[in-house]
Amino acid sequence: MRKVVSSLLVLMVMLTIAVIPVKAQALQPQNVFEVSMVIRVYQTQINGSLTWAGAFNIYVKLINPVYRGYFNELAKENKTKAEKEFHNFVYNLVYDNLKKDFNSKLQGTNLTAVVYVPSVGPVRVLQNWSAVVSFSLVPFFVPQGHYLTCPFYGPYEFVFNGKVYGFYWKRLTLILPQGYEIYSLAPKPSDMSGNVAIWENGDYLPIVQVYNPVYLFDVFINATQKSISLAFDPNQGYVQFNATFVGMNATQPVTELLLDAFRSRMKVLSISAKRIKNGVEVIGVVSPKVAYKETRTEKIWIVVVKLPGSFNKIDVKGGTYQVGPDGTLVMTFKEKKTDYLPYVGITVGGLAVLGFFLWRKRSKNRSEMKGEEESPEGKGDNMEGEEDEP
Repeated sequence: MRKVVSSLLVLMVMLTIAVIPVKAQALQPQNVFEVSMVIRVYQTQINGSLTWAGAFNIYVKLINPVYRGYFNELAKENKTKAEKEFHNFVYNLVYDNLKKDFNSKLQGTNLTAVVYVPSVGPVRVLQNWSAVVSFSLVPFFVPQGHYLTCPFYGPYEFVFNGKVYGFYWKRLTLILPQGYEIYSLAPKPSDMSGNVAIWENGDYLPIVQVYNPVYLFDVFINATQKSISLAFDPNQGYVQFNATFVGMNATQPVTELLLDAFRSRMKVLSISAKRIKNGVEVIGVVSPKVAYKETRTEKIWIVVVKLPGSFNKIDVKGGTYQVGPDGTLVMTFKEKKTDYLPYVGITVGGLAVLGFFLWRKRSKNRSEMKGEEESPEGKGDNMEGEEDEP
């Protein structure tokens, strides 16, 4: 069996020499694997910062007849060893070649290509001398003015037996994040549906540029009429609000940034957004700062929240408001007291009783004064009678 393997190795070397192109710089397509590549772009958090990553899944199938024959013969003798060698074969030719290409694309920039692999490693061997190579590449998008741009565009190389070939693939599928508007995809995809672009037969990563969501958010804010309605619940101590932005439809990233703007300024208890005709509606409940005071007849709440920006129209249900610096909204809510009414009745009753006694007293005084005026006449008559009697 060893003689068979040795003979195959000699044959492989001879065939490899035979297929080496005369001019390596012409970048003839590699003919070792049939390659299909899927890249999904997503946002992730690394060390507390948001960044863009590209999740690569590269499906490779060995098509070179010499190497297929070699691994088939090796598998007859030791299948585990054959699979391990095939794993290393894929690792070196696919994974290592791509890592070198990624770093070469960033030469002359202040960026560094960082590759994250699964815990089991980047290469997983499948059946029939095929494998999938999986990893994530950071940063897949970098800000560039109004756009997010992939810095890894251009042709890729496949170094094989000391010679350079083009990293030829049969199919490339790029899955862009939902809601991002495309500025540039070059060359033009063979097929495009929603956020999925497909290219056929190439050796490159395309130029990819999408609009920066911060830029789109600014465009959205400047293009819309903004109104907000607020109501305060004194029993629960929270403020309900309903804000509408009308004049432009928003993509999902813009909607997320809009919600983040409310969260960053308000102590949000709950919040949601929905698309409306030519705009977005945001509904939420927030915990405000509240000051309370009472007068003899009123209960008064001073309620303060910070708005995420300026609004064309503000409506405070059941209260008044003033807009302060930095988007501070100061609302005043008043409620008439009802517990002072019994005291009013008692006071009125007391006044009535007091009035009655004052009236009685005045009436009695008038009666006594009248009696005194009549009394001297009566006494004079009696005295005259007594004098006449003797």
